[in-house]
Amino acid sequence: MERPQKELRKPELLYIVGCEGKNQEKKYFERVQYIINSIPSRRWNVLFDFAEPFGGNPRCVVERTINKSIGKSNKVAVFDYDGKRKEYEEALELAKENKIELGNTNYCFDLWLILHKEDYFHSVSHQDDYANDLRRVFGLLADSNIKKEANVNRIVSQIDLSDIITAIKRADKIVQDNLKKTQHLTPNTQIAYYDNPDTQMHIALKTIFHKTGIKMRL
Repeated sequence: MERPQKELRKPELLYIVGCEGKNQEKKYFERVQYIINSIPSRRWNVLFDFAEPFGGNPRCVVERTINKSIGKSNKVAVFDYDGKRKEYEEALELAKENKIELGNTNYCFDLWLILHKEDYFHSVSHQDDYANDLRRVFGLLADSNIKKEANVNRIVSQIDLSDIITAIKRADKIVQDNLKKTQHLTPNTQIAYYDNPDTQMHIALKTIFHKTGIKMRL
C-alpha cells in the first residue's frame, strides 16, 4: 500500500504590515494568512510581519512601515481616516512615495469588516456609527466592545475565503460609485480619495492573493 505523499513545503512570501490596531487589523491579517496558507493551489505561503508598536495616527503607521520594511519589497500600510484629514493625506502621499501598498479606509476598518457580510454603501457622519451594524452582522451582543480581543477573535473566526471575495466585490462597487462623487486630492502629489464610504483594502488584498499565486474568481 502506497503512503500518501506529503505536500511539498511552499516558499514563503514575507509581507510587512503597518496598521493602527493590534486587535482588529492585526487579527484580521492573521486570519487572512491562515486562509491563504490553507489554499492548496497557492504557490507561496504568506507571512505577515507587523510594524510595531501599534496605535498612532495614519502618518505614524506609514512611518513605522517604512522603518520596518527597509530592504524588503512587499509592504502594506493599513490606516483609517478617523476624521484626521491632515495626517490621512500625509499618509497617502508618504506611502505612495515609498512604494507601500495602501490599505486605507474612510472612515474606519469597521466598514471593511462589515463588507464581508453585508452590502454597506451609504455614508455615515462619524466613525462610531458602524459599531451597531458590526455587532449585528457578526452576532455580537448589543453592548459588546468591538475592539476587545475576544470579540475581535469572534469576528475574524467567521470570515472565510468566500467572505473575502464578497467584500472585494462590494468594495469594487464602492469604487465605481465614488467616481460619481467629488474627489478630494492630497496637497502635494494630488492623490485622490473620497468621503465615506471609501476603501482600498480590497486592492491590497487582491495584490496579496495575486503574489501568492491564488487566482480569485471575482
